[in-house]
Amino acid sequence: VRKYIMYAKSHVRPNVGQVDENKLSQLYADLRKESQLGGGVTMSVRHIESIIRLTEAHAKLHLREYAREDDMNAAIRLFLACFVNTQKYQAKRAMMDKFARYLVKDADHEQLLLHLLRSLVKQQQ
Repeated sequence: VRKYIMYAKSHVRPNVGQVDENKLSQLYADLRKESQLGGGVTMSVRHIESIIRLTEAHAKLHLREYAREDDMNAAIRLFLACFVNTQKYQAKRAMMDKFARYLVKDADHEQLLLHLLRSLVKQQQ
């Protein structure tokens, strides 16, 4: 695992230019509006920069040259889970309902591929 992380840090520099900017701007607008209505922590541009950094980190974890939409979705899911939990209780409930589509993870194809790979390795032994 250490070698993997060292390799990713030194050799992989993912480009985020291909991700959906409209999705990010819509999320920002919705979160800012919802956080102001609920009286909780207000969304700022720094939060969007954090999502972009998380997107890069997720792509780097998978050794990709370019960030994909699933990298951004994972970053948004992680960010929203943390951001929503910092809100007051009433605002938190409203945000969880409104942003549920971002918080639910799609089918994890990587787990299926990992299972198949492990099965093949066992068969070879």
